[in-house]
Amino acid sequence: MNKTVMSKEQWNAIKNGDKSYDGVFYYALTSTKTVCRPSCTARTPNPKNVEIFNTVEDAEKCGYRPCLRCRPNQMEWQGAKQELAMNIKNYIDSHYSEKFSSKSLGQIFYVNPFYLHRTFRDIIGMTIIEYQHQARMKQAMILLSGTNASISYIGYEVGYNTLSHFSRTFKRVVGVSPSEYRAEHHN
Repeated sequence: MNKTVMSKEQWNAIKNGDKSYDGVFYYALTSTKTVCRPSCTARTPNPKNVEIFNTVEDAEKCGYRPCLRCRPNQMEWQGAKQELAMNIKNYIDSHYSEKFSSKSLGQIFYVNPFYLHRTFRDIIGMTIIEYQHQARMKQAMILLSGTNASISYIGYEVGYNTLSHFSRTFKRVVGVSPSEYRAEHHN
């Protein structure tokens, strides 16, 4: 097994959660029998309980399991917050026309609504409602340019109960009214 002695540089990377060392080495905790990336957001370990490995596989051969927080065995994984934000984004993309709140999304994803809202805003760069409006407008633009359906019908289809709310939101997000957009883009 490729277990090595921890250097001062490696300890500093673990202590500071330095992402630049991810993939360079992994550390295992003898106390929990888990293996982590140097950037793991778990509590800073006691250095007496740390063993250093070159690969996750080497640590697994020694009886350690991958940490569920930093997922060192998943190379593309960007972290729990990134995963949560992407899952919310995918949910909104599939359910853009439905009404939901941070509270109901919190129940769906089993997280505190405030944490969910803040995480989404920090990772995606906009609030959940702003993203939902954007997803609705993308679909509205497709329908306006590709169908002869009435503007009020399209507004209803993408999740708005009134034509005025749909028109105001469309103009705010897209920059022109739905009728102007249709006149410029209708096939």
